[in-house]
Amino acid sequence: MNNEDTARYADIFAALGSEPRLEIMRLLFASYPNGMTVGEIQEKLKIPNSTLSHHLEKLRIEGLVNSRKDKQFLWYSANAETMEDLLSFLSTGRTKRDRNLDAINNISQQEGFMLERFFESIFEKILGFTSNRFHLRGFERFTQKALIAISIAQSESRRLGHRYVGTEQILLGLVGEGSGFAAQFLNSVGVNLENAQIEVEKIIGRGRGLTPLDIPFTSKAQKVLQLTVEESRQLGVNYIGTEHILLGLLKEGEVDREPGIAIKVLQNLGVDLALLEQRLRRSLT
Repeated sequence: MNNEDTARYADIFAALGSEPRLEIMRLLFASYPNGMTVGEIQEKLKIPNSTLSHHLEKLRIEGLVNSRKDKQFLWYSANAETMEDLLSFLSTGRTKRDRNLDAINNISQQEGFMLERFFESIFEKILGFTSNRFHLRGFERFTQKALIAISIAQSESRRLGHRYVGTEQILLGLVGEGSGFAAQFLNSVGVNLENAQIEVEKIIGRGRGLTPLDIPFTSKAQKVLQLTVEESRQLGVNYIGTEHILLGLLKEGEVDREPGIAIKVLQNLGVDLALLEQRLRRSLT
């Protein structure tokens, strides 16, 4: 490792060396991957906006957080890649470009990547506590993008104030993940996060209860996950990606006499379900 690398990691670590910034990172990891608006962070921390802006800008410059503008709101989210890189340096002294990406400090990026192990390491080693927020037991073979999609599905349930994850939230998770096979194919037929969210809310509305921390899956969503595993097995792979979840959604619509809401959302958005499935399967064989 050269001096420039050492200096860079020192700057990143120094950026975490104040209590307000640690609290900001705690909040952003607790809300990962969606993140929080500046207003939401300010409400939690009760610090002046000018001070908060200073801390957020420092974290952004060091690559610890990402920012995005959504309509009139400015959102911030934790940058998992930078945190992973920092953990690699602290654990092994090796930079991202010269380390073995297959296994670092028990953080796996193979098929079946367990996202919660990564975040537990971050919480324990950098932020000083552990969290059960990222436990997705039973998802050991899911890829990182598939796990993020499931996490977004849970976030969508919280956003609408519901007490369950249904097929419609799984669909929103696939679209919201943004870069996986499923998101690409759904985008290609005109389905994006905004129009899918609007259609889902038209159908199920908003809930009134407090969403539990461990959100249960509906029976139809559980069926989708079962079909997802079957699709992966039939395709002869030992991992489960967003493409297999999308196939599970489409298959559930075929085998169930009353398919889940995700199918209705896609139909309302004008998607030719049979053609979409055909194109997706052709790309995977």
